[in-house]
Amino acid sequence: MQTRIHLVLLMFLVTSLSGCVEPPEKIPCEEGLTTIEHLTDPDDATVANINLADLDGDGVDEIFSTRPLDGFFTRWICDGDGCIEEIFSENLTAPVRTHIVDLDGDNFTDIIVSDIGILPPADDLVGKVVMFKGLGNGEFETLTIIDGIGRTVSAESGDFDSDGDLDLVVCEFGNFEGSVFWLEALGNNSWIRHDIDERSGAIHAYPVDIDNDGDLDITVSLSQVYEEVNIYRNNGEGIFSKNSLVNLDDTYFGMSGIEIVDLDQDGDYDIIYTNGDTLDMDFPIESDPNEYHGVAWLENDGNGYFTKHELTRVWGAFIGHPVDIDSDGDLDIIIGTFQIAEMFPDATRTDLVLLENNGDQQFTRHNITNILRYIITFDSGDIDGDGDIELIGGSHRISFEGPSHRGIEFTWVEPGGCD
Repeated sequence: MQTRIHLVLLMFLVTSLSGCVEPPEKIPCEEGLTTIEHLTDPDDATVANINLADLDGDGVDEIFSTRPLDGFFTRWICDGDGCIEEIFSENLTAPVRTHIVDLDGDNFTDIIVSDIGILPPADDLVGKVVMFKGLGNGEFETLTIIDGIGRTVSAESGDFDSDGDLDLVVCEFGNFEGSVFWLEALGNNSWIRHDIDERSGAIHAYPVDIDNDGDLDITVSLSQVYEEVNIYRNNGEGIFSKNSLVNLDDTYFGMSGIEIVDLDQDGDYDIIYTNGDTLDMDFPIESDPNEYHGVAWLENDGNGYFTKHELTRVWGAFIGHPVDIDSDGDLDIIIGTFQIAEMFPDATRTDLVLLENNGDQQFTRHNITNILRYIITFDSGDIDGDGDIELIGGSHRISFEGPSHRGIEFTWVEPGGCD
């Protein structure tokens, strides 16, 4: 039996409402992990985040890709014949993340955009959160939820005060100044700000009931000045108390992100975190980053208390995305890396790593090298309605050397699967 998972790398999206990706040709069966290259692109790539979501409610996921250096995000709608692209740029400066949800409860799905303002580190108040309010029939009204804040990298929804409407938790990364705060929804795009943690460096904030007590807690990763993974436990009324899971003094640890998922499928939320931010410039110059960067899993006992498991070491580990890549019923992990060879010319490069789960969270490592670089974001889902899983990735190459791609298909065939 041959199981396939497609990886389309959205790196330099320039066309508007035009056909883009044709279905890959069939290839002879080959066991293991193989790749087919599609649509190489010589231009630099600036994708910050890939998000798969069903905006139009047709049961098929669409691809949302943010382009901060170009001031817009794109929506790709795909089927078996290819994809069309729609560009959103109104009231945006440097969008880095999208969140798809019916935020205002009017039965039309909205697009929530986190806009960092500028990419280089700064404490300028240039961040904002913008809503593309769904009006039906594919039309949107652009509303500013909050602006004049520090560099903003994440905004996710949840009912934090248990009053029946959706609020927002926002990561104001900033530089030396920043915060994590939540916005209490009052209706008609009115909000009250409540600070949770008045420190800079928050990368991701995910609302989940981490301790199974019936209310939404918030799991946050911080980087640069602080290197932490924290749970902010909710008392049910939007009052949060911090529980630190990872807290390191080494500012060069390079915390790069978290994923929330039930990795061991025991009914509670676990945490996958990566540390591999190569741009933490104080990394010891004589050290090998492959011995320091990596991926770990925090196993939840069901009550919000965790056991740490080191999974692997790899330089520049930027995202560890859980996906059942071999369709065997358990979750594997695909790791994207951000490896700047100019900073560590003697370090061994591994562009992507696949951790294949054997069913009880013991993993076999597969390295993929000299094909893809600077893959910092993944999401997975069915984008063409064929029932297969597509794994979608994005590259944030900026100006570093290396190949660029707009389409790569990963094909995974289990040993003996070609028989």
